[in-house]
Amino acid sequence: MIITLKDTTASEVASRLVELRAERGAAALGRVLTLLVVVPDMIDVDRAIEISDAASREHPCRVVVVVEPPDHTGQPRLNAQLRVGGEVGPSDVIVLEPRGAAAQDLDTLVMPLLLSDTPVVTYWPNTPPENPGEHPLGTIAVRRITDSRSTPCAMETLLALSHVYTPGDSDLAWAGVTQWRAVLTTLIEGFDLAPTSVIVTGNATHPSSFLVAAWLKKRMDVDVALEKDREAETITGVHFIFEDGSETALTRRSVSSVAHLTRTGLESVEVNLARRSTQDCLMEELRRLDPDVFYGEIVTRDLPGLPETQQLLHAANATETRTSSDAD
Repeated sequence: MIITLKDTTASEVASRLVELRAERGAAALGRVLTLLVVVPDMIDVDRAIEISDAASREHPCRVVVVVEPPDHTGQPRLNAQLRVGGEVGPSDVIVLEPRGAAAQDLDTLVMPLLLSDTPVVTYWPNTPPENPGEHPLGTIAVRRITDSRSTPCAMETLLALSHVYTPGDSDLAWAGVTQWRAVLTTLIEGFDLAPTSVIVTGNATHPSSFLVAAWLKKRMDVDVALEKDREAETITGVHFIFEDGSETALTRRSVSSVAHLTRTGLESVEVNLARRSTQDCLMEELRRLDPDVFYGEIVTRDLPGLPETQQLLHAANATETRTSSDAD
């Protein structure tokens, strides 16, 4: 059931939701959190609800989708939608479209719609704000989830977020490489000797290979190099080189869901290593609501310290300087 409310208020939306739940014989029981999803345009709402719906089946919650306009001036106005029932799974879904001055205080706007005595998580499926921790809907959340992969320059976005990292921040690019880290951990624990070097291959600007490289360097304290794979969309391989010249490699073609584990002198072994959906990544992030301290260390210390990260930053700065000069 979808109910549209024009020129309304958040309090009226909350009251109408209570009435709907009473009429249908249901209540907001069993909800474990309030998930605030911030999108830039109404065209992004359906995709945001699709992602949230999948996550809410594991984490029953109230989903509040806020369409944040770029311009906060003009007459205040709020339009809203209520979606309850089977099509939205175990969640209540509320879509808020504030316009003009109504979008100036988003934290105040959503306050009547937050479930009492449950944590708040804020998620930006599109372009994140400059500082999620200082965003009005970030300040009221225990976790702030971004997705740098959805932006035109994913690594530049992730590095920008690393400079303003606040405990409780996380990015879906990190959850996207969880399975890689799990398989690699098993491999590493089985090594008799530590490798002398590690090579990670993947897309030149996708965060996955950079994050795995930073994680390996932190975990193993060895030299890790990044190599560009021109056909890659994300990460495609990790190669461990040992002192005697032998090699252990975990590789996956960009279009495949199966990786191959190869070791010098042994036959290749297939390993299930499918690319994770956005829904799976969000579900993982919602399983823990305390700050991910390890992720914080990776993005603030280890990731910026990679030589390839520095090269990427220098290239971006050079491009920015040329663009500025051309404009002058």
